[in-house]
Amino acid sequence: MLNTIAQLLDAIPASFWGVVVGSFCSIAGVAITNRASDKRLRAQFEHERESKTKDREMALRKEVFLSAAEAVASGMNSIGRFANLDIPNDQITQPYVEKAPAISKVHVIANIETILPLAQFTSRLGALYLELFAKRHELINARNAIALVDNQVEQFGKERDRILEMIKQHNIEGVVDQRRWEVLQDNFAFEQNRISDGLAHRAQLAAALQPKHLEFMRQCLSHTEQLGAMLIPVLTAVRRELDLPLDEAAYRQAMVEIYAQQQQAIDGFIQKFMLNATQPIIPPDLAHEAAQGR
Repeated sequence: MLNTIAQLLDAIPASFWGVVVGSFCSIAGVAITNRASDKRLRAQFEHERESKTKDREMALRKEVFLSAAEAVASGMNSIGRFANLDIPNDQITQPYVEKAPAISKVHVIANIETILPLAQFTSRLGALYLELFAKRHELINARNAIALVDNQVEQFGKERDRILEMIKQHNIEGVVDQRRWEVLQDNFAFEQNRISDGLAHRAQLAAALQPKHLEFMRQCLSHTEQLGAMLIPVLTAVRRELDLPLDEAAYRQAMVEIYAQQQQAIDGFIQKFMLNATQPIIPPDLAHEAAQGR
């Protein structure tokens, strides 16, 4: 049997063996090529999957960071609103309170290098709110005292005008009633004195309130500058997470110059305002009362 097989193999032409060997080499080459192609496709697929995952994470980070930045800006803007005594207390921090939940999302996706300075900023901001509300309460009480005097002077002026009309009517009637005339004159003088005393008291209250209010404005600006300095590490960390370069030193220097310009503008305003601080600020309706008193 073995001899028969050997004879059959010897009978096969050499060209056939060349074809067989060539076929095996082609099949091996195709297999190796397919294996390499499959490996490249797997690597490409893995790279695309990682790239898409990174893009989704980056898009989420941008959305969260931008919402948090808007909330932080509202919080800082609220500091300046404290100096406007015409804004009710419940409306001063309302924009920040409405957007503050966006900041908590940062703690979910951000790195610790971003979370820590941001937490320090929000903690300082909350403490400043309590401090400024306490100081603002004193200023509002002082302004309410002025408003109370204004109302009193207005009522005194109405009573004085009523008496003045009675005096005019008495003169028109031409009735000689010395006692009634003296009573009207005394009542008119009494109301006029009350108006004069009220205006003098109002001037004292306003003179005491003005420097306190201006100093409060200066403090609000100073606190805004401090908070701005605390935000620089937060901004640097956020931009690092978003792969956005930032020259921290140049940015810090620019912020210093901006706040210096704001401080200069505030100081100039205060100096011009204090030049007229010795003149009592009287509303037009009360100024009419003072003019009649003269």
